[in-house]
Amino acid sequence: MSRRSRLPRPLTVAQILSSAAGALPILIAAVRMDPAAFTSFSIITLASALAVGGSRAALFQPALIFQRTDSHALVPARYMLVVSSLSALAVGAIAISSGGVAAGEAAIIGVAGAVPVFYDWVRYRAIGSSRRWAVAAGDAVRVTLVSATALPVLAATPLSFMLAIGVSCAIAAAVVLPQVPLRVGVYPYRSYRSSAAWQTLDFAVGQFIVSVPLFVLAGSGANDLIGGVRLAQTLLGPLNLAFAATTTNIVADGATHIDYRRASAIIARGWRASIRLGLLATAGVAFLVGVVWFSGWAPAGVERADLLLGLVLVGASTILTGWAGIHGIVLRVLDHQSAVTLVRIGIAVATTAGFLIGYVLGGDEWSLVLGFGANAVSAPLLFVPVALFYYRRDTREAP
Repeated sequence: MSRRSRLPRPLTVAQILSSAAGALPILIAAVRMDPAAFTSFSIITLASALAVGGSRAALFQPALIFQRTDSHALVPARYMLVVSSLSALAVGAIAISSGGVAAGEAAIIGVAGAVPVFYDWVRYRAIGSSRRWAVAAGDAVRVTLVSATALPVLAATPLSFMLAIGVSCAIAAAVVLPQVPLRVGVYPYRSYRSSAAWQTLDFAVGQFIVSVPLFVLAGSGANDLIGGVRLAQTLLGPLNLAFAATTTNIVADGATHIDYRRASAIIARGWRASIRLGLLATAGVAFLVGVVWFSGWAPAGVERADLLLGLVLVGASTILTGWAGIHGIVLRVLDHQSAVTLVRIGIAVATTAGFLIGYVLGGDEWSLVLGFGANAVSAPLLFVPVALFYYRRDTREAP
């Protein structure tokens, strides 16, 4: 029991550091940038985060889960180069559309925004090779470079901040790479193509739920609202990192440790995690809303009313979707890929309806209220019954 309790610690530390490295640029930018520059930077960092998440869903996580079948299933470098190149193009295009930057500057931003994809490939290689403390060391280097050196003294522009993010990820990757195997067997994509397809679709649907409306509202000129929501997402980062650390550990342990090969063991772990994290998230959101409400605090780049609205909306969504999403990860590990994705599609339909109805009824603010509200309510209503069905079936069929 004591050995098992020690297993998650390196990845939990790594996730805390990784989340801090992602949150610090947003927080510093909110203080130093004017509202227009902050909104542009927020959208660019969102695009970079989507590139990392999409690559993880399409390649890195399916390969890690496939290690339950083949313990040497690591993603080849050529696959990483393809997704990194596509990510650079996407981030550069978003920089042009959101901030109106020149093509040369957009190219630099695109490359800088794609470096985190390369670093995530290195991280997942280390996780799949059981080099978990190497991941934590790399993330420590990354957050140190971002917080203690570059960002506080840079010019307050999206280009400068994106360069700092890219350089910090590149140096962190250089720290981790010597500790992971580079020469591995050939594991063609078709080995885990089906799982990857479902997870990629799931990711795309998930982003359509929240990220696409933010891009659309940014294009319609709702800059202050976007800043409030993005800053709220950053302030709630500690809660997201708690969920992310838990899901990363569930996937990693389910893939690489024999203790969790039994369905009942991974299901029990999922239930414990969902209850603990649900209570933690509720307390965390209430605390942040109370601090902003009673202190009157708001940074230069965001209005206080927009920040409060963002905290309430994003907070409710974080609590309920995170709690229900733990069961989605458990179902992923148990290889119920299609079930999870179909549930995500149902949540996307409900959320999109909320955004559209809200926009028709009251414009941008009501679009956010009903959209995030529908997302928060539909996640547990759809996920939990499906999870219960498969949990009963898997434990009944287990030897």
